[in-house]
Amino acid sequence: MKKFISHLIKFYLLPIGVVILFFRTPWSLFLNESKEIYDLVSKAISTDIKAKTILLGDSVCKQFYSETKNSDTYCLCENQSYEVPGNYLLLKGQIANNPDLKRVVLLINPVTLTSSLNQKYTYNYFMKPFSPLLGHLEHNDRSYLNTLYPKENILTYKFSNFKLPDSLTNQTDVGNLTISKLNMKYIKKMDSLCNVNNVEFVFKSPPLPSNMKKDVERFDMNSKKSLLDYFSSIMYYDSILSSDGIHHKDAPKYIMKNKKSLDNLINKS
Repeated sequence: MKKFISHLIKFYLLPIGVVILFFRTPWSLFLNESKEIYDLVSKAISTDIKAKTILLGDSVCKQFYSETKNSDTYCLCENQSYEVPGNYLLLKGQIANNPDLKRVVLLINPVTLTSSLNQKYTYNYFMKPFSPLLGHLEHNDRSYLNTLYPKENILTYKFSNFKLPDSLTNQTDVGNLTISKLNMKYIKKMDSLCNVNNVEFVFKSPPLPSNMKKDVERFDMNSKKSLLDYFSSIMYYDSILSSDGIHHKDAPKYIMKNKKSLDNLINKS
C-alpha cells in the first residue's frame, strides 16, 4: 500500500500539481493563444501610455492602425471577442491612468455589434484575461456572464477548450440584424464616461470589403438611426482584396495607398 501511495504521488499527483502551478503563473502565457489580450489589458490599466488619442476596437481596426503608437495617438485595438463591454473596461483603465487622454475613437465592424459576449472565443479572449476588471460591469451583466461561462478555472492562464453550444452563440446568417442591447448599452456608457471626464468620444467603423454591404443593409432602421454617424463612416474596398470576407489581405499596401483617408477616419469627429 505504501508503495502504491508513493507511486500515486510521484507519477500522478506531483505532475498534476506542477502543471496547475505552472498555469497559474504568467510565464504560461507564452503557451496561450490569447496572450496578446492579457498584454492588452495589462497595458491599458498601466501608466505606460501617455497619448492624447486612444484607438479602441477589433482586429479589423488593428490591421490598419497597429503601428500607430506615439505620444499623439496610440492603438489599443486587438480582437472582436470582447466586443464593446471589453473596450469599455479598457477605456476605464485609460481614464484612470492616462492623464493626457483627450480623445477616444472606437473602431469596430458592424457585425460584431450584433453579439452579446456569446462568441466562440469569448471565454478565452474576454472572461479570462479581463477577469480583474469584470467587477466594473453592471451587476446584471456579470450575472449573465456567470450563467454562460465557468466562474472559476484552476488553470488560470491556460487557453481553455470551453466553448458555448451553438444554440447559445450569436447567429447572423438569417433575418435582419440589430445591435444587441448589451453592446448598445456599453456604447452609451463609453460616451457617458468620456463626457464626465472631458474626453471626446468618437464611434466609427474600420474599412470593410464591399461584400459586407449586404450585412450592413440587413441592419434594422432603429439601429441605423441610433448610430447614423457610425454607419455613414464605413469605407468599402473591393472584396477581391479581402483575405476572409472581413480583413484585408494586404493591409500595409492599403495603408500606403489610403493613408489620408485612414488618418481622416480617426482624426475627424
